[in-house]
Amino acid sequence: GSPVNRSSLITACAAALALSGSVVAQVPPVAAPDQHALLRSSDPKLAANKKLVFDMYRAIVNGGHAEMAGQFFTPEYIQHNPNVQSGRDELVRYIRQTRPVRPIPDTIGFPVISIMAEGDLVLVSSVEYHDDPDAPGRKYATTHFDLYRIENGRIAEHWDNVLKSRESLTTDPNVTNKP
Repeated sequence: GSPVNRSSLITACAAALALSGSVVAQVPPVAAPDQHALLRSSDPKLAANKKLVFDMYRAIVNGGHAEMAGQFFTPEYIQHNPNVQSGRDELVRYIRQTRPVRPIPDTIGFPVISIMAEGDLVLVSSVEYHDDPDAPGRKYATTHFDLYRIENGRIAEHWDNVLKSRESLTTDPNVTNKP
């Protein structure tokens, strides 16, 4: 056969790699089968911190019970989500404008992948659904992350991966985060 030109070989390999990425489908995230099992820890403080965040999700995020914010958040609560102001009172206002009061569910109303705790931090990862820009009328699953810092048995600070959006100021994730 004829010798292969080095430039042609590099071009062919680059094309094969580029095409292989578009052929492989995403592996969607999967929720843990038992949310209550995620609360276990051999360290009682870590277990308590995980339970605090778990109960807050159920009462505040899912249930919309803004009147219970004092049980879960410090007055000086620091918020790093670009759509919500810092302070417990601001969080209460945001919850009241974005969702109605509902019964408090037994588990978090989102598909939870994991709840991890280390020191004074608790990380919750959950499945999040978005409209698929490549397939109108369909959704795709990705992972959402929330990180909380606990101080004296209350949530003092929160980080997440939410982008700045006017829509999030009026959207109830309990309604929109569905497959």
